[in-house]
Amino acid sequence: MNEKISKIAVILLAMGGPETTSDIKQYLYNIFSDRSIIKLPGGNLLQKPFARLISKMRYKKVQAHYNLIGGSSPLFKWTDSQRENIEFTLAPLIPGFKSYIGMRYFRPTIETAVENAIQDGFDNICFLPLYPQFCKATTGSSFDEVKRVLKKYKGIKATYISDFHQNEDYINLLKNYINQNIQSDETLLFSAHSIPQEFVNEGDPYVEQIKKTAALVSGDREYYLSFQSRSGPVKWVGPDTIETATELIRDRSKKLFIVPISFVCDHIETLYEIDIELEEILGDIAENRIRRMPMFNDDKNFGSMLSNLVLEAYSEQ
Repeated sequence: MNEKISKIAVILLAMGGPETTSDIKQYLYNIFSDRSIIKLPGGNLLQKPFARLISKMRYKKVQAHYNLIGGSSPLFKWTDSQRENIEFTLAPLIPGFKSYIGMRYFRPTIETAVENAIQDGFDNICFLPLYPQFCKATTGSSFDEVKRVLKKYKGIKATYISDFHQNEDYINLLKNYINQNIQSDETLLFSAHSIPQEFVNEGDPYVEQIKKTAALVSGDREYYLSFQSRSGPVKWVGPDTIETATELIRDRSKKLFIVPISFVCDHIETLYEIDIELEEILGDIAENRIRRMPMFNDDKNFGSMLSNLVLEAYSEQ
């Protein structure tokens, strides 16, 4: 084993989610307090007061959504499963290896994960976001938080894996999930989390990376690409998933197989927005005509892919 990777820790970075419905208000506040992704009126001085107001206003509506999927987000559960898969793969290869979880907007926080790794004696840490495509609102914000936390420490070597949107193992895994689940009479619709158009105008690579992933995964198969989770009075990247699904089903009489292309595990965006809300909005025309690809969740093949990303990152140093 190369001496450079003789003792490292990996911190998996993800959005985070409420563990119970009583956590939702704090979770929303944490998101809306992040001015790097949401610039509320009034500048820095009023960001947090507005964030607290918005979280109170949206709490009941969001709570109702979480109640429909069991009252909490399963994101931590699935992330922890992948943490265990990575340890299972890398611990025999890297002496002393250990992995941690750092959530951007809920527990366990990025700061807690870094502190735990350093307390356990690690000064060589790999930060691996569970976002296939880079966006400043997800990976960028998480990396900013990592760098803020690391300013408190000296001598910590940090390795950052920015994305894996065209990684061969990832593309093949996603292809297999599609090929094993799609039916011959279904049309492939990729759905990605939308971002403000302003981000794209400023050079954010997210949308182009989404398009690249979709093209690589689809091969010769016909497909459509749309964007979900749009809210607020700004211009968002489109086309919208609900509008696209409506057009394909109503006007073209197609059955749809939806692939949440920017996600790797189940959470509110898949379990509620696609599985429940989309069918409710479309009504009777959606009956037996929409199916969603299962997510990677605790799949060990996904854990192996993540483990290879870590090994590749250190082999290139």
